Amino acid sequence: MKNIKLLVSVYKAKCEPVGNFIVPVSAGAALYGKDDDTVVLRDDTGDNISNRNSQYCELTVQYWAWKNLECDVCGIMHRRRYFDFSENMLYTRGSTKKPPKPYRIFDSPNKSVLEHINADFDTISSLTDRYRVIAAVRENIFQSAEDYYNRKDRVEFDDMGLLREIIGEKYPEYMRAAEKYLNGKYSYFCNMFIMDKALFDKYSEWLFGILTEYEKRKPREYMYAREQGKIAERLFGIYMTYIIDETDISWAELPRAHFAKIDGATPKNLSFNKMMYIFFPPGSFRRGMLRKIQSCVKS
Repeated sequence: MKNIKLLVSVYKAKCEPVGNFIVPVSAGAALYGKDDDTVVLRDDTGDNISNRNSQYCELTVQYWAWKNLECDVCGIMHRRRYFDFSENMLYTRGSTKKPPKPYRIFDSPNKSVLEHINADFDTISSLTDRYRVIAAVRENIFQSAEDYYNRKDRVEFDDMGLLREIIGEKYPEYMRAAEKYLNGKYSYFCNMFIMDKALFDKYSEWLFGILTEYEKRKPREYMYAREQGKIAERLFGIYMTYIIDETDISWAELPRAHFAKIDGATPKNLSFNKMMYIFFPPGSFRRGMLRKIQSCVKS
């Protein structure tokens, strides 16, 4: 039987596994206090960057899996965001239908919801037999990925310029994908993906190599909270664009399932708000205009 590990990044909370294939991992466990809740797997064992969680977010779990986990297929999800594995939601190369909405909102990952989104071993195994990469559905944000990143509170330093510089030096073959993605109007969010372990390791080496160099070169005074996690979202978009345009690697996209009643899904995060979903659905022009307004007032 194929060894599949879809790791659910959990921060100071309990989370139940689904079989032995959807497995929670305590993220940033090196920063926990003695009374904080953890799950069986922690990202502070073996070779790890667990103590960098405030900057790297769920990437500390990805790094831990890259360095320490043996499996056939590995994926990253979040306690409040799973993939919706429904076959009718699948979007891939050659699809004649439009991509589905980037996500749907549910209350929690209870048994009935997990059944509804087909989070079962046989479905996931079948999908990963066919596709080496599964990404979250890209979202039309009606502005370039670079413009959306360069919010009002991120204009003191040219982060994307530095990213281009590093990619151009270390991985020049990715520059065409970088320009296409950063100038395009579709974005991949949430650092969620599933890959066969060989490709997972290759992507992780590429990603963390760029992030390490980025940290070395960017002045400390311009760093902001969770920066490496945010930069990684853009890097995944570049990597995925490269896979789609430049390789014959099999890929697919699936929507996310957002859980509105899990601790930490605050009203400030509009992606968990059911009324917002109805009136400003993700990928819609109205949602895109709302993003532009929000980016102008952030400080």
